[in-house]
Amino acid sequence: MTSRGGIGAIVIGACALGAAACGMFSRSSKLPTYDPTLYASVATPEPSPSPAAFSWANDAEYAIIVRKHEHTLTLYRGTEQLKVYPIVIGIAPSGPKTYRGDLRTPEGVYRILGKRVHERWSRFMLLSYPNDVDRHRYAMALSDGRVPIIDGVAPGPGYAVGIHGTDRMDANVRGVDWTWGCVSLLNQHVEELYDTVPVGTPVLIEE
Repeated sequence: MTSRGGIGAIVIGACALGAAACGMFSRSSKLPTYDPTLYASVATPEPSPSPAAFSWANDAEYAIIVRKHEHTLTLYRGTEQLKVYPIVIGIAPSGPKTYRGDLRTPEGVYRILGKRVHERWSRFMLLSYPNDVDRHRYAMALSDGRVPIIDGVAPGPGYAVGIHGTDRMDANVRGVDWTWGCVSLLNQHVEELYDTVPVGTPVLIEE
């Protein structure tokens, strides 16, 4: 059994590894200066209708739905839609994440495991990827030969996938997918989301 302190150390350590998913695409460790004209140029997205059932949310106060094909992150309180944010995702936007380095954003039900202020992306919220479904998908892909073997080693399903801000503001404003699998918001949006949702908030990521 893992102690409470052990779990906390794991979460903190995983949050510290947030750079694994997206960091190599950063050109600077300094956060960009806030420019209201850039934020004003981002159109408010229109999400799909709310799902009829939120059984996956387990009656949590807040829930998040990421719709990859719409490039939206929608925040709900119960089933009431509160906010819709524009997002960018993994460089390979189609299909669920299968292995580390495939540049895809996961698909499935996750929860926020930890939160921290981030020196490059303003805020970072760690997701519970990989879950059991992801591990099974990876095992099947490995068995079928769909996972690249590099220097005799399989890369594993990946880790340190989260929701965070950006140090590539121009790319976010233009809707250019640039992450290694994380969900990236504009910094003022991720700060608002970070201050609203607690650790444990369920997150559904859909194609």
